[in-house]
Amino acid sequence: DGSGYPLGLEGEKIPVFSRMIAIVDCFDAISSDRKYEKVVSPHAAIKKLYEWGGKDFQEELVEQFIQCLGVYPTGSLVELSTGEIGVVLSQNRLRRLRPKIMLILDPSKEHYAIFPTIDLMMQAEDNEGNAIEIVECPEPGAYGIDPKAFYL
Repeated sequence: DGSGYPLGLEGEKIPVFSRMIAIVDCFDAISSDRKYEKVVSPHAAIKKLYEWGGKDFQEELVEQFIQCLGVYPTGSLVELSTGEIGVVLSQNRLRRLRPKIMLILDPSKEHYAIFPTIDLMMQAEDNEGNAIEIVECPEPGAYGIDPKAFYL
């Protein structure tokens, strides 16, 4: 909307690269640890950007940004329908709701000795035939897990 830019430029008068950088900068700011604000999960940050599209940011550019990151960005903490907790390792470009995940906690919320990975595109069901899906995106630090420690 131009409220944060010099000269009061709005809409199409703001260069396209500046509009893109504004989206990236906002995402980074709200999904990074800051002294003055509690960090939110990458998934929650994407939801906020989506809400702000069309008002604060160009809607089409927000959509493209979300397409690049995926619904569950790399590094997101997720809880599966099995009760396991994991960190998103990579995206599935064809089915964005089915990323590859490194499992950190078992269903009883105990740490795995060796962290298995699961590709939700390839493994859609557990051993009992129940669908495996992401049911929640816990905030960073939940369960004492720092996602950065597992994917960097």
